[in-house]
Amino acid sequence: MTRAMVWFLVLAALFAAGPAAALTSITAGDMLITSRLMTFENNVYVARGGLKATQKDTVLIADRGIYDRTLELVKAIDNVEVTQPGSVLTSDYLEAYVKEDRILAKGNPRLTRIVERETREEDGTKTKKKTRVILTCNEVEGFNKENRFLAKGDVHVVEVPYREAETDEEAKENEKEPISDLVCETLELFSAEDKAIARNNVVIVTKTLRATGDKAIYLDKENRMIIVGHAHAYQTSREAPNAEEQVSELYANKIIYYPNEDRTIAVGNVHATVYPKGAKAPGDDKDKKDRKKKKKTAEGEEAGGDEAGGGKEGKRKAGRGTGEAGETSEGEAFAEPEEPSGDEPPAGLPPGKYTPVGGEGQEPAPIEAGSE
Repeated sequence: MTRAMVWFLVLAALFAAGPAAALTSITAGDMLITSRLMTFENNVYVARGGLKATQKDTVLIADRGIYDRTLELVKAIDNVEVTQPGSVLTSDYLEAYVKEDRILAKGNPRLTRIVERETREEDGTKTKKKTRVILTCNEVEGFNKENRFLAKGDVHVVEVPYREAETDEEAKENEKEPISDLVCETLELFSAEDKAIARNNVVIVTKTLRATGDKAIYLDKENRMIIVGHAHAYQTSREAPNAEEQVSELYANKIIYYPNEDRTIAVGNVHATVYPKGAKAPGDDKDKKDRKKKKKTAEGEEAGGDEAGGGKEGKRKAGRGTGEAGETSEGEAFAEPEEPSGDEPPAGLPPGKYTPVGGEGQEPAPIEAGSE
């Protein structure tokens, strides 16, 4: 093969690869859009060779996309990823409205943010730790000018410890044991204020708290979560470091939870019940027998006194005092009524036996707390 033929083949290969490798760039407002293969027709750009859009500190990539100059609308399709400092949003489809500086992500949207929080250790010392917050929902809308995100439909947020350089498999495994778990219908995130508002069928679960309500407001700078609207919570706590755990059930107009301090305050029409762990359950067989025996003895003594008076009521009570079926003056039989077993602790508490506050052998009475 001659040298001229070799050069011809090299040049032919370069020209053949040139159009596929070259990048085409266009601008949409202050957004720069590039693609390896882009066509233009009727004021619409179609990017088929990958899409990359850069706007300030935000970078969007996707397999393909469309930019409509007339509508000033960018559509990113398949394997969409939007990266901002400290957060990544992924989805199957995304629309970016250039004039409004607004985005709308659909198709399995997932927002991941790295946050740093101050936490209190068991010995009382405060340390700063990074955590990873993952949000999934049906649809995410972002308003860049307002620094606001709105997640809608089947919203689920989990917070897990952050680990440097963890693999995708390690991250998924880590998400199985979250620090906190939030479920709601809509969630608004205000980045500048470090505030989030969850609405409709809100359920919050941490290692020591399970709370429900119509709305929850989280203020990150104040380390405070406010639950309102049919607020109800179970809080696990210890009165002293070496004491047994106890669970408090709260109903109130407003429940305030401090995550870093693991502390809860109930405000307005408060109704509280405390279940100490390790106490005998109200349905314990031995306790029931002892209480029945005491009750029968007391009723027998009372019935004996009435019978000495010779009245019909005395005969009726005497029958009850023996615990056997008796007979009224009209000949109707009656039997000793069964003693109620007492209120059982609600489902979902940590393992162990619980006794509602009120004293052993007494009817459990809820603690009524005053409003703040």
